[in-house]
Amino acid sequence: MIALVGIGLIGGFLSGLFGVGGGFIIIPLLMAFFAFDIKKASATSLAAIAVTAVAGTVSYAASGGVLWLPAVALSVGSITGSYVGARLLKVVSARVILWIFVALVLVLAVRMMFSIDSGGIDTNTGLDWGNYLEMAGIGVFAGLLAGLLGVGGGIIVVPLLVIFFGFSSFEAKGTSLVMLIPASLVGGWVNLRNGFVDVKVGLSIGVIAGAVSFTGVIVAKAMPETVNNILFAILMLGIAAQFAVRAIRLTKPHRPIY
Repeated sequence: MIALVGIGLIGGFLSGLFGVGGGFIIIPLLMAFFAFDIKKASATSLAAIAVTAVAGTVSYAASGGVLWLPAVALSVGSITGSYVGARLLKVVSARVILWIFVALVLVLAVRMMFSIDSGGIDTNTGLDWGNYLEMAGIGVFAGLLAGLLGVGGGIIVVPLLVIFFGFSSFEAKGTSLVMLIPASLVGGWVNLRNGFVDVKVGLSIGVIAGAVSFTGVIVAKAMPETVNNILFAILMLGIAAQFAVRAIRLTKPHRPIY
């Protein structure tokens, strides 16, 4: 029980602070404290993210941190991507996917460190339908990561929204969290049918994380934009290192992929 509470508290605060699902911390802790294999940890993490994302979205929306049309575009794409990713989880070798993910996160992390304060975006003049289609494509990729790797996908979406669409860090985080709701629900449903989810553990972590996520949102709102971007980039580097270690372990001979 203590482990559940601890995982929920840490995951919830980081989810609110960075606008991500928290799978990057939930997955290794589930493997360490509950002896879950990678598939079960990833699937259970996604179930927890479904609850946390709802709470985080409410907090960001109340603070003006959600841009709804971009959020809808991302969500539409994420539904398809998450379904495909969750289906692939049952059969695919993760090694190549992990290395692609690591390389992409590293590139975006370096770029994120040099992002300047855009002041946010005016959705009435700053975006067109082509941009929304691009966001739907980003949502597909983010959903694929959510279903396949158990991460929420926000770790990719947030920097892309900041770098290429001019979102403020706070807007990107809040908008990304909206996308995680349908992605995690669809991926979680498929994982549940495949028998990978520990429902009790996932929901317990999700409820605890959701209850404390607002504290992370408060801190994120108060931080200067430059500090937000640098901290997020540091988070990305840490996640890249974590997944690189996982990929290296998968390359060892006579070792199963999962």
